[in-house]
Amino acid sequence: MEIPVNLRNPAQFFAAAGIAAAVELPSRFDINADEGEPSFRASFVLPDFDLEALLKNLQGAAFREQSEADGMTYSFDRFNPPVVMTLGQKQIELDWWLNEFWSDKSSLKTWAGTSTPLSRLKRLTKMISSDTKDIFNEGMLSPAGNRPSWGFDPRVARNTGVPGRLARVKIYPITELLCAVGLQLCRPVIDKGEITFCAWRDDLPIELAMIASELDGVRTLALTAQREKRSQGMFTFSSAEFVADLARFATDRRFATK
Repeated sequence: MEIPVNLRNPAQFFAAAGIAAAVELPSRFDINADEGEPSFRASFVLPDFDLEALLKNLQGAAFREQSEADGMTYSFDRFNPPVVMTLGQKQIELDWWLNEFWSDKSSLKTWAGTSTPLSRLKRLTKMISSDTKDIFNEGMLSPAGNRPSWGFDPRVARNTGVPGRLARVKIYPITELLCAVGLQLCRPVIDKGEITFCAWRDDLPIELAMIASELDGVRTLALTAQREKRSQGMFTFSSAEFVADLARFATDRRFATK
């Protein structure tokens, strides 16, 4: 199965990783070259699986907040505790918006105020259609007071030309929900206001895809996106750009670092 992915969109990359984690199948990114440079329009390739069943699992996903783990009390704030997601027969703990000690927020947290991860996740499940085919581009208009976006999808953050409190923005619920899962399993490298993530070009199970850039002999391409401030305490991530030696793209070039 091939799923179209726009690698310029960080949310779509992490949503693809979320699919691999949800269906537990090996996967890769098929990235073509355009005049010697990698194309952002790629395919996420997996063995055939039941897409309808996955969408039903996403619609029926259950969530609960987690306040303690291994005897450690959560101590950041009452609005952003970790969440345990039940997806079919799988349970996934989501806490990427927190640091490793749960004592403060991480640089991946883009929202402010009293909106909780739990409420966002629940709203996203209610917005999912079970008969969609183009899963990363299925969107629906959402009012200003109901925007369950993590800030990684540039399409949602795009300036609408009207005051934010009045604007209706298109939300991509399947992308957003799967992005939350992918961020947990394939966390980007965070450095100086930007994130860097790695598209793996060889078939890997999700356990290895998580560390693909560190594996010898695995072909990868790195992308980076900027963390941009929108208002007090609120951020989004920009469209991504490749960070690689483009002149050697046609070879088995590994992750390129600055």
